[in-house]
Amino acid sequence: MEDRKKTIRLVLVLAAVALVGAAGVALTVAERPISYTGSPPNPSESPPGPGSGEVAATPAAAREEAEEFPFFDEGGKPLRLADFRGRTVLVNLWATWCPPCVAEMPALDALQGRLGGESFQVVAVSLDRGGAAAARRWLDRAELTNLAVYNTSSVNFQGALLPTSILIDARGRVAWQGTGAKEWDAPALTAVVEGVIQGG
Repeated sequence: MEDRKKTIRLVLVLAAVALVGAAGVALTVAERPISYTGSPPNPSESPPGPGSGEVAATPAAAREEAEEFPFFDEGGKPLRLADFRGRTVLVNLWATWCPPCVAEMPALDALQGRLGGESFQVVAVSLDRGGAAAARRWLDRAELTNLAVYNTSSVNFQGALLPTSILIDARGRVAWQGTGAKEWDAPALTAVVEGVIQGG
């Protein structure tokens, strides 16, 4: 009888330890900081359509003005988003040290190659501390030839999740924004961009 009581106590102790451990794991997961590949809820994101890669343009009437930030072209010329007014722009904040960023770059390069021109441009803005030179070296090694080099100080985006993309219509309003690598050359995403270019 005594042995049975000891066995029951042992089982209860082990069960309690297991429950505490499970709670600890759950708490750790819940409190873990969001990584730069995470996608926090975004009020500018509409419900995704099938195969859209979680990208759907906000209706034109509900769009808000894009917030300005300073950046530079490869030659060091200061630029603003207003300089691209009149064309649809896909701004992409990235860095050469960010794995999902560099994984996304070939698709952005392909999108620029396909749609780039007077009505659309991919503006990939590097946050590398090495400036435009670091971005240029990486693009050259990757043999990506369609993207222009732009850069800004990471101080302007402290705490930002990378990559971050902002699709801005020709009137300078945010049609969509979000984080995480996307397959921008996939038909569903290309169609979203084309819809914004056409005024949708």
